[in-house]
Amino acid sequence: MAEINLKKLSRAELLEMMINFSEEAEAAKQHELQLREELEKEKLQLQHEMAEERAAMLKNFDEEKAEMRVKFNEQKAAMQEKFEKDINGLKARLAREKAEMKQQVDDAMSKIENSQSLAEASIQLGGIMEAAQKAADIYVENLKKNATKEYNELLKEIEESRARIKQAEEEQMKNIAQKAAETEEKPKKRTRKKKDE
Repeated sequence: MAEINLKKLSRAELLEMMINFSEEAEAAKQHELQLREELEKEKLQLQHEMAEERAAMLKNFDEEKAEMRVKFNEQKAAMQEKFEKDINGLKARLAREKAEMKQQVDDAMSKIENSQSLAEASIQLGGIMEAAQKAADIYVENLKKNATKEYNELLKEIEESRARIKQAEEEQMKNIAQKAAETEEKPKKRTRKKKDE
């Protein structure tokens, strides 16, 4: 039927038909090029936005990480200062008790020198030496307990700080990966939308 109709058309009508077809084809080609250019522009814009978002997230991550490290170092310095202060206090106490024990020994030697017999000196020294030994044992035991306790607390706080830093790093990396996946999904959706149009 179409072939019969074409045969019935005059040369001028056929020529006009071909010109119209050529114009429509050219218009379709121009429209396709325009759509491709728009798509390319959107793609470049999305890539630029993604790059900026990633850079911003990495910058925020580095800033938070640096801030956490500063806090960790401050906590560590404070704990170290407290530990040194406690150690210095224990050393001062040890020096005082040592001086007291020396005084007790000097007193005992004085009593020995002033004693009439060896038996009398032994009786006088017995109580003093027992008291001195007992005081020394208690002091050493307390010193060991306090030092062990403070050392364990320091290790625990350091481990907790490291765990918090590691957890924050993992959360930041997860957020960066999620944002990257979301921004990569946007061009695909827009491409599908353009194709549907």
